[in-house]
Amino acid sequence: MKEERHTAQNVKIFASKIFFKDFMKQYCRKTCGYCTGGTTDPPPQTLPPQTLPPGKTTSKPYTGKCGQPEVRGPRVIGGTSARRGVWPWQILLIFRGYGNCGGTLIAPQWVVTAAHCVYGREKYPSSYVVRVGEYNRFVEQGSEINVRVTKIIRYRGYDPRQLNNDIALLKLDFPVILDKYVQPACLPSQNAPVGSECYITGWGQIKHPGDMVSLLQQGMLPVVSNKKCYERNKHSINVPITDAMICGGDNTRTSGCHGDSGGPYVCKINGRWELHGAVSHGSGSCTAKDAYTVFSRVYHFKDWIQKNIASQ
Repeated sequence: MKEERHTAQNVKIFASKIFFKDFMKQYCRKTCGYCTGGTTDPPPQTLPPQTLPPGKTTSKPYTGKCGQPEVRGPRVIGGTSARRGVWPWQILLIFRGYGNCGGTLIAPQWVVTAAHCVYGREKYPSSYVVRVGEYNRFVEQGSEINVRVTKIIRYRGYDPRQLNNDIALLKLDFPVILDKYVQPACLPSQNAPVGSECYITGWGQIKHPGDMVSLLQQGMLPVVSNKKCYERNKHSINVPITDAMICGGDNTRTSGCHGDSGGPYVCKINGRWELHGAVSHGSGSCTAKDAYTVFSRVYHFKDWIQKNIASQ
């Protein structure tokens, strides 16, 4: 009986593969290399469709307003669930149907994330979907919009061994409509001074081992000097802290964790929330007592970001 069941299953799997290959030959033969063996990455699974609110097909002209959420809410020192809409630039990066990283909307058609979230898959942007307006990952609340990624621009100097220059840009298929729950963060006007009260947000694990959480989390992580950061981190993460990095943390348990990668580290400068970091790495056990959270320093890459956006 077991052999018969296995044989039947194998026939179904084989038939499915034949159907899939025929489908790919007809519709995708020039795009993904599946039929010719031109890619080592398997073809992307079916992803959620691009969606816009009913009756709206284009975004209003972008005025350049950023870093000023319409929704007000408490921002506390310890990690806790955020209020919906308080961090409207937060996006969920979805790879083949699964949320695995965060990112920050910096313009209606552009997102900043971590290079390690897309490393090795830069040629397959359609494998990714950006979800804006997200809050509860398991409940649709009407503000969520899924947009396919059409271009991935990873910083060429990214070093996966030393985790340096861990930043990437994502271009979206269309400019998202900005509203109460979807707003961009500002690019930094200066380096955030040591001691600045900046915030990390994301759906990453709140304990390790564990799973990504359902509600968007927030936590205040003061900026620490690179020297102080390395003195603590070298005992558990022997990675140099370079000028392309910024660190945040204190002696509490608040820390970035698995699933927060690429997500925002924002500081309020002159009345506006500026993006000063994209989550890169930190404590393996997700506690600041072991290591400070390390971010890509967005101010270090500001010219690179602006030049790429202007040239596309």
